[in-house]
Amino acid sequence: RCVLPRLWPMSSQEQAVQILVGGSFLSALVVVQESPVVVIATHPWGPLGGSMHDPHPQTACRVMAQAGCSTARFNFRSGLGRGGGSIEDVKAVAAWFLEPRDGRAPLSSQVLIVGYSYGSMIGAAAASEIPSAIGYVIVGPPYSWALYMFNAGNIRAKAAFEKPKLLMVGTQDQFCSMSSFRTFFDSLPEPKKEVVCEGKDHFSMFGLLNRTLADWVT
Repeated sequence: RCVLPRLWPMSSQEQAVQILVGGSFLSALVVVQESPVVVIATHPWGPLGGSMHDPHPQTACRVMAQAGCSTARFNFRSGLGRGGGSIEDVKAVAAWFLEPRDGRAPLSSQVLIVGYSYGSMIGAAAASEIPSAIGYVIVGPPYSWALYMFNAGNIRAKAAFEKPKLLMVGTQDQFCSMSSFRTFFDSLPEPKKEVVCEGKDHFSMFGLLNRTLADWVT
């Protein structure tokens, strides 16, 4: 279970921003609210059509903004390679909220990452490199597929994060067998929670995010 500090709900619309990463920029949609927590939602693999407009990051941001958190969803700059560039993207979005600017206090002081598919593995790895991260959520990890496509061993090691973790998978997930999910989940340290969604496939988890996130955060 992930315990959030007291929030101050307020109405706000998403705003489009450009966030500097190295010598380039990434596109993001952010909600800035009077909350210490920013929720960063990450999307599935871009080369297969994934983007911040996927319903999973959209739903995560909507639910958590309604809870009073600041939120951010963004497009990875590439998604190619061994995942290092995408981890840097997550860290840059976190820094946009965590670092002071123009003599003003930071927008947020704590980060919660909600990742889906490719973005779930990247988000979990990035959390270990963000000192202000208070937890992460993995939705539909493409674990069986990632073993062959990416630097999965290194990413899995970074995901061994000793703060609250929520992992969700469908029993019909096309990219993560239940045995692979079990191996991954068992390798992670406490605190952790699993939610196994009977009959759900990789692409239909977003319908369960509202209640699952609400049950997990307090």
